[in-house]
Amino acid sequence: MEVRGPEDVRRLIAAHNAMEARIAGLLDEKDVMLGAIGHDLKTPLAALRVRIEGVEDERERAKMAASIEDLARSLDDILSLARVGRAEAPPEKAELSSLLASIVEEFEDMGEAVTFSGAPRIQADIHLTWLKRAIRNLIDNALRYAGSAHVSLTAQEGMAILRVEDSGPGISDNALATITEPFKRGEQSRNRQTGGAGLGLTLARAIAEQHGGRLVLTNRDSGGLRAEIRIPGR
Repeated sequence: MEVRGPEDVRRLIAAHNAMEARIAGLLDEKDVMLGAIGHDLKTPLAALRVRIEGVEDERERAKMAASIEDLARSLDDILSLARVGRAEAPPEKAELSSLLASIVEEFEDMGEAVTFSGAPRIQADIHLTWLKRAIRNLIDNALRYAGSAHVSLTAQEGMAILRVEDSGPGISDNALATITEPFKRGEQSRNRQTGGAGLGLTLARAIAEQHGGRLVLTNRDSGGLRAEIRIPGR
């Protein structure tokens, strides 16, 4: 901000600029620190992957491998959550129906039960990598608890609604208000045996807010969870 005007105004602007510079510096330091932490933690995880190959019991080896992958995903989610909103590149215009279709196709290629219903042509200004991450997290969440997911796209009052639905156990009404907080899960109906640190929905919410929107979670009347990312679109 340009420093000009009466003396007291100039002092205020100068103080604001100094504070802004300090905040930017702290955020940069945080990113460097997170990168170092991520590297330090991923290295022993990689070593563990190698070491478990020496475990003779196939069942135990599979359980250990699953735990390691769970830790790796949780670490990735933590680092992503800390960085969301710090995107350097400006948003780009994208056609959301094509975007969703391509994500669903990725899951279909892996043999997952994910479907997509035809959608109107809706465009939005998005951070492509981040929004893809949010949708994948919602689909992963549905697959984890229900084994299948249905993806759709609609528009309402200037908002694009990217919807992922499942037929799993849903989330208790009491838990709906807090389920997107870090490390929270709907333990009443979606139990801990499915693994995960409970960060997928938290990250999806942060990404939706990064795009000027929000994440809306509701239980379906027919059973299961409906997760919607609502962002400006036309």
